[in-house]
Amino acid sequence: MPSRRAILVVAALLLSAVCALAQVDKPLVRFGLIADPQYADQDSKLGRNYRQAKDMYRQTLARLNQEPDLAFIMVLGDIIDGAKDDDMAQMLALAADSRVPVKFLAGNHDLQRHSEEQLKAFFGVDDLFYDFAAGGVRFVVINSQDVSLVADEASGRQQAAKDFLAAHNGVQFNSYDGMLSAERKQWLRDKLEAANTAGEDVVVFSHAPVWYLASSSRDLMWDHMEMLAVLDGCPRLRGFFAGHNHRGGLSPRRRVLHKTVKALVNASEPTACVVSMYQDRLDIRGIGAESDYAHPYDFAPVLVRGHAVPGAYVMANTGEITKAGNDGSFSLTLALPGVYCLKAVADGMADAYLPMLQLPVAEELHFAMTPEPGRRVVHGILASPAQLTITDDGQPVRSFDLAGNPYGGLTPPKPGMWHQNNRHYWTMGEYAFSARGEVKISHMHEHPLLRERGWYKGDFHAHIIHGENIYKSNVQHLAAICQAEGYDWMYLAGSFANDRAIADYQGIAEALSHERFLLRLNMEYPKTIYGHVGNVGVPPLTMPFDPEKRSNFAQAREYIYQAGGVAIPVHPLYTGAMRKDKDSGRELSWMSGRDNALWLLCEPDMMPCLDLFYMSGSLSRTEKYWYSLLNRGYRIACSASSDAAYDVGRTPASGRGATFVKADALTEAAIVRAFQERRTMVSWNSAALIIDIDGKSSGDIIRPAGKHQLSVDAYNVPGREGHLRIMRNGNVFAEKTLRFPDDGHVRLEWPLAEQENCWYLAIMTPPGKQEIAAAASPIYFRHDDFVPPEVLPFPKELPADLRDRIKFMTLDEIVSPAVFDEIADRLRALAKQP
Repeated sequence: MPSRRAILVVAALLLSAVCALAQVDKPLVRFGLIADPQYADQDSKLGRNYRQAKDMYRQTLARLNQEPDLAFIMVLGDIIDGAKDDDMAQMLALAADSRVPVKFLAGNHDLQRHSEEQLKAFFGVDDLFYDFAAGGVRFVVINSQDVSLVADEASGRQQAAKDFLAAHNGVQFNSYDGMLSAERKQWLRDKLEAANTAGEDVVVFSHAPVWYLASSSRDLMWDHMEMLAVLDGCPRLRGFFAGHNHRGGLSPRRRVLHKTVKALVNASEPTACVVSMYQDRLDIRGIGAESDYAHPYDFAPVLVRGHAVPGAYVMANTGEITKAGNDGSFSLTLALPGVYCLKAVADGMADAYLPMLQLPVAEELHFAMTPEPGRRVVHGILASPAQLTITDDGQPVRSFDLAGNPYGGLTPPKPGMWHQNNRHYWTMGEYAFSARGEVKISHMHEHPLLRERGWYKGDFHAHIIHGENIYKSNVQHLAAICQAEGYDWMYLAGSFANDRAIADYQGIAEALSHERFLLRLNMEYPKTIYGHVGNVGVPPLTMPFDPEKRSNFAQAREYIYQAGGVAIPVHPLYTGAMRKDKDSGRELSWMSGRDNALWLLCEPDMMPCLDLFYMSGSLSRTEKYWYSLLNRGYRIACSASSDAAYDVGRTPASGRGATFVKADALTEAAIVRAFQERRTMVSWNSAALIIDIDGKSSGDIIRPAGKHQLSVDAYNVPGREGHLRIMRNGNVFAEKTLRFPDDGHVRLEWPLAEQENCWYLAIMTPPGKQEIAAAASPIYFRHDDFVPPEVLPFPKELPADLRDRIKFMTLDEIVSPAVFDEIADRLRALAKQP
């Protein structure tokens, strides 16, 4: 029997543990948020109840004062509409009666009526940028109108705003928004760094938001892309709270919660948020029109428990799989929270699905499985992720989407809707499916030697959700498919899910990346009548602009190239979508890249790569265009993006092109560098090429010195044939038809005697067909006296006639050397004008 002392020790330890747990779950700090009271003594308009806003503000403050343990209430700007001088005093008088301290920041309407000095006096602060601590959390307050049309005129910041808007004519900035000066951005960096060094969690308060998914693509700070980069530098940043966008919004981004609080001036009841910050999460409780939300700072694996029939295999749409025990119970671990579909298969039973599950869930799951005599389970284990093609008596055994639909096997809901059948099945290694007849399984062929040699397979232009929404998907789902299809890196564009869940898409992509797979998100941007652009190395861009006032070139240069990323015009020689110009009625291609010449003539390093090989099209035209640019002295690598769109049935490797890059590591920086250095190779349907001269590869520059050795490693599916050509300055240097052996690899070598400036590349096609199978970007021979192409200044504004000339170019004109020279002549003439 334990002694009394031992019992007391155990009791003390238990009490200590309970207290510790209670302390962990106790909020560090709680605070209230109110946005945009925007009071004015004027009639309601556009859903804004100006006159009633004062009383609504009084009621909301009273409601928040009933909350226990609030450290403060922050009013996120636009306290008044800016109609009368005494409106601000009236609103501040209401806050003076609050038991909970009320803090303020400046909104655009506040600054329309009052100077910065007046607002500092009203708010009782020395500066409209300030910080304070509560509960061990550092709160940083910024003035999002620092550089704006309502900024202090004497400071020069108002003029800086005018200059900025003039320089960005055509970008659809709201004139009433603003941004931070360089000095204030540095102030913010310093505050975030100091808090991080001190081990403090951080929250930033602003009037205007910076993340479009928590607001809109318009109601943002002008410099929101730079601001996001600043925020990304603080690993302890937990939340960014704003107002301004009256509808409000909420979206996690890279583990930071961006919350735009709904405007009080639009509310019909007291509306606010109460935020509780814990060590591991941030909880929002909505009042009135606001909603509750829990935001964990880090992702945790999800353990799913439930019951199926004994011995059933239970799997997720992302490839995780387990087997139910003798009592039918199962547990399955998924990498991240989110929306999933679970499927169960068992001998003699019909397949069962649990679709659109928002995991984790508190309760156990249950599969209602019904008998189906004759159905049996086929189970297997592979060494790595793989794409399979499976048939059951000749009929495809398909994978499934979030809704449990047979992926690629649905009928489009509308006649003529873009849709692609898909017969593939993806596994992360272990797989199980049910069948009734003869089963045949084949694998997509891969070449592991490419990865071992530093060539990584990827794609920078693949959509998760294109917009048709035939199939349901999200980042977790397509990440699994991309790995099964042999991709080492992937940039996913467009909408990132159609599962109707709030998710940290960028954070999820980063969390799903590992040493063998890198996943990032981007946007097809710019995307206008002048062409579409994919990009690598920058976050999703949503900066709307008028292409008749500002070119794709100007946007790509500022927000991609100068930001350290790579802009790649996608499908520049494709005309699959013809439209009529809204002004002239003339027909033009929506898809082709008609301002490529501007990029090359004005900033050639901005376009190191062209997405030359895309779907169907004239290969001879593509080659002729590519070679003509290379012969002008430009260094142009090639790519072949998939333009995948999961929601219409098309995954990246569904008969589409892939781009390999040669990189020293599988990191985003290394991939960006590979594109910048033109180290690319394109691959279709498992074909691949590596060109080598004297140990140098695609993108390299070699001094012509007489004798050299050229080699090509060609890869393809065993038994397949390929016609290989080695091109020198657009002419065939050597060619050979290959039949690939059992290992799918052929190596060929040629001696060279080279004394001139020139280039070599390798290209392979199926014998007798004008289709691309693979192409290796050029290696360049150049003497020291090589003269690079002339770089011309880009005009501040393109003349209307030149803009129209470019807008209505045909494909023949895009690839025409004479038209290229015509545009160059126009740019030279514009440069000479005073």
